[in-house]
Parts: sequence; C-alpha cells; structure tokens
Amino acid sequence: MDKFTKLIVLTEQENQSSISLLAQSVGITVEQRSKLTILYGGTLKSGTLLACPFHHVDWNKKNLSTELQYLQTKAPLFLFQAERTLVDPIQALYNGIRGVIYRDEQLDRVLTALKTMMDGQLYYARSVMSDLVDQLLLQKSAVSTEQLVLPDNNLLTKQEKRIIQLVAEGARNKEIALTLNISAHTVKAHMSAIFRKTQARNRVELLRWAQQPTRHEPSASTRLS
Repeated sequence: MDKFTKLIVLTEQENQSSISLLAQSVGITVEQRSKLTILYGGTLKSGTLLACPFHHVDWNKKNLSTELQYLQTKAPLFLFQAERTLVDPIQALYNGIRGVIYRDEQLDRVLTALKTMMDGQLYYARSVMSDLVDQLLLQKSAVSTEQLVLPDNNLLTKQEKRIIQLVAEGARNKEIALTLNISAHTVKAHMSAIFRKTQARNRVELLRWAQQPTRHEPSASTRLS
C-alpha cells in the first residue's frame, strides 16, 4: 500500500491526545476528530489513516463491531490503547486492521508503530505475521480428513492423531484447545511431540507427512528413545 500522508486520531477529548503528540513529534500530519464526524461525514481523502481507540472491549467475546466495519469504509485504520488480553491480533489482522498498539506499549515501540503504518506497512509482531503465513500455507496444502493416512502403530497417541486431523481442517491451537477441552499449553506440548515423532518442522510439513504413508515409519533414533 502507498504511504499515508495524514493521520486522523479519533478521540472525544479537546486536548491533544498522547498519540497525536507522539505522531507530531516524528513529523506526521495529525488531526483529531470525533468518531461521529467521521461516521456521518463525507468521504475522506485518499492517503488518510485512522487511529481508533479500542479499550475495554473484549474481541474474544464478539466479532468486529459494525462501527469499526463502517469506519473501515471511510479509510484504513489501526487500533490503539488496546488491552493485550482483550484483542486477538490474528483476528484483527484477518479483519483488515492495519495494526494494534497496546496500552502498555513502550514509547519507542509506539513511535516505530506510527512510522511503520504511515509508510503503508502493517504493524504486528513477527510471531503474528509468521502465524498468518503458516495459515496461508496450510490453506494451500489443506487436505480432507479422508486423505490422511495416519499410522496404525503406536508412533502417535490417539490424542495426537486427533490433533493432526484438526490441523488438517485448518484449526489453530486455540481452536484445537476448545474442541478437545484442553489448555492451549497442552496443545503446544502435543504439537511439540508430534513434530518430534514425525520429524516435521512445521504444520505444512506435518500435513505432507500425513499424506505419505512411507514416512510413517519412525527413524531409528525415534524407536530407541
């Protein structure tokens, strides 16, 4: 995406907000406006980026609000003042949010985030972007459970086989945890064991392994462990 030339910070306060002051300190053209003026106003000029506060809202309990969806028709936007426990960055990314600045973000990180997004780039942690790439690769390599050829021997436990089936359906760790009624930490432990036993480095390789019966025989080191 092209660089943005103007930042509009959505706020109800009359004084300049901290994020507006920070943006100005690095040479960003900033304007403060209320949500209502944007929601019911005319079309914004191209090159405008919206900064929308997102505090005290639990994204884990509801999807992207109608208000945010409508704001996105006006201009691209990012969230700030967000609580880490209430916003799933993957969900935000999937919903077209340009980035998320959390309430406890260090000052230097906020400045980096502002400059990154004004340059037209997304602002998310490397782990989030890696997770997204993995999901895209999984979608490309997705197989139906009928195509899986899991071994009949004791290489994998019953639970591990079930997890592989869920991975093949595109489920993430949180979704696997909910489906199997176990913790996300337990899912991670199972995934580590699965990767070790199948010698797969990631989920994409795991699905390829599951489609090739000849790979199902454990290596000598695995049998001896």
